[in-house]
Amino acid sequence: MKTVGDRLLGLDVLRGFAALAVMLHHHGGYYDWLYPGRASLPVDFFPGHFGVELFFIISGFVVLMTTERSKGVQAFVLARATRLLPAYLAALLLATIIVIAAPMPPLDPPTLRRFLANLTMAPLLFDERVIDLPYWTLNYEVVFYLFMALVLWSRRLRSLEWIALAWMALGALYLLLVDPLPHHRTTIVAMPYYSNFFTIGMCLYLLHAGRGRWITWVTLAMAIAISARGGGPQAFEVSGPLYFTLTVALTALVWGAAMPLGQRLAARPLAFLGRISYPLYLVHVVIGFEIIRIGVERGWSTWTGVVIAGAASLLAATLLHVLIEVPGQRLSRAALTRWTSAGPAPVERPVMTAGTDTAAASDPS
Repeated sequence: MKTVGDRLLGLDVLRGFAALAVMLHHHGGYYDWLYPGRASLPVDFFPGHFGVELFFIISGFVVLMTTERSKGVQAFVLARATRLLPAYLAALLLATIIVIAAPMPPLDPPTLRRFLANLTMAPLLFDERVIDLPYWTLNYEVVFYLFMALVLWSRRLRSLEWIALAWMALGALYLLLVDPLPHHRTTIVAMPYYSNFFTIGMCLYLLHAGRGRWITWVTLAMAIAISARGGGPQAFEVSGPLYFTLTVALTALVWGAAMPLGQRLAARPLAFLGRISYPLYLVHVVIGFEIIRIGVERGWSTWTGVVIAGAASLLAATLLHVLIEVPGQRLSRAALTRWTSAGPAPVERPVMTAGTDTAAASDPS
């Protein structure tokens, strides 16, 4: 299997495709929903929105791996923070400067309280709006990390499938009893529309590691089947059959990318797209939308605006990766190494089998 360090390049590349799909959705279609007026494209980029669900599946896969390798809750939290915060804080500062200089509602100048809430990566939990549109998914990621930290703290990794089933059942009960408001704090915590995607990723990792049990297969089947009820507000209320088919396809993609088949995806340019996928996800809206607006004002064709906005977003993501993300991760990795070498004894983990020694995927966005 083609790997670099502790990265599965197949999953890394798949994450790059997910970021690119979300960018095309925003630049090629969602912009027109927010700001009508330019000529429509002949290509419908709406399906790119579902790169979010793909992100969540990949996140479930790799975060479980990170959890198992952590010596304790503090080491796990530090690993997540050092992986995600350098690029996020730089992107947040850039977005804040841009929306102050050239506001495009709902991308408008934030209050101090909103900016401080966004520093946590989960402003919606503090009843504050995100500064840039893609940040909403980070709130769900943070809740998932807290969920995994709780499982790690309680030493219940061996019971993870049962806990995940309970989490999904809680979400289903929540939908029956409550009219869920998009991004309401309780909705984010219960995660009725997204806990199953994180669960799919966790089950795929356990199977990939050679530790699948009958309950793993049951949990995976339930997580996929739940999608047959259809997508929630953030998934544009897509129909049950379509959402179920999409979930099956995304599950198969992640499984294939984690297997030797993923080697075929790991060409060097695509691997680089995977490496910059997190900063690309963070900056493509605030940069791309401003460029598209300028293009509309100057009479550019829609295709020209989309291409230039995409190229500028890729360039900004590359600079953010090279100048901030890589140096930040090096410093963070050194600090994490010092922390873990002096940290407490490891917590209980499942017994490893030969399949567990395969290389890890890249961290999620």
